[in-house]
Amino acid sequence: MNAFKTGTLAIALAAGSVLAGTALANPIISASTTGPTFAVLNLGTAVTAGWQNSTTITNPGFANIASITFAGGTPNASGVYGGSVMHVATTPFPAGTPGGSMANYLVAQQNGGTVTVTFKSPETSILLEWGTADVAAGYNVITGGGNTINGAMILAAAGLPSSDSGKTNFAVDITGLNPFTSLTFSDTTKLSAFEFDIGQASVPEPGSLALMAMGLAGLGWMVRRRRAKSSV
Repeated sequence: MNAFKTGTLAIALAAGSVLAGTALANPIISASTTGPTFAVLNLGTAVTAGWQNSTTITNPGFANIASITFAGGTPNASGVYGGSVMHVATTPFPAGTPGGSMANYLVAQQNGGTVTVTFKSPETSILLEWGTADVAAGYNVITGGGNTINGAMILAAAGLPSSDSGKTNFAVDITGLNPFTSLTFSDTTKLSAFEFDIGQASVPEPGSLALMAMGLAGLGWMVRRRRAKSSV
């Protein structure tokens, strides 16, 4: 994983929080051009590329999300999109160079479009598949709980130059944020959209958990056997 010096980035973000009059946070951003290694919210698969719907998503049973709502965007509405349509939306999958995936994802469209993700309880971290991060002001911005994260921070975290703006998708892990119960994803420009999907740490399969339990049990048996022998 390509990673920026997280200490430097954390100090800069914390300073910004102080200037804004918010509680001091120490967020750490990790951005990778491979993956993601975490699960993403399954929004279905598009048959035809482009806008799919702007229907509120309620209790998807994923990543502690209570709801996802869409607002604004012109000439294209914010909502769920699939595939890629030039000058409308580009798939955030996979990390790295955008591919031909038709998996659906979330989009805050240009000219003030927003996607608001509300959580059931306070969070201090977020996993994201972030589409084509841009460095220009207003292009892709996340706010909530006194936190502000933008595309320039993602490129910096990946150690990539600003010349890569708008070209690369990232698997992003952000920790150490001020507690938040909602995040708003927005794009205020006339030329861009903010494409993304929410992630969740992968849960081991039941078979993997069973094997782990068997291994730990076997290790415990070996330790007890060695202790019994040493006491003889």
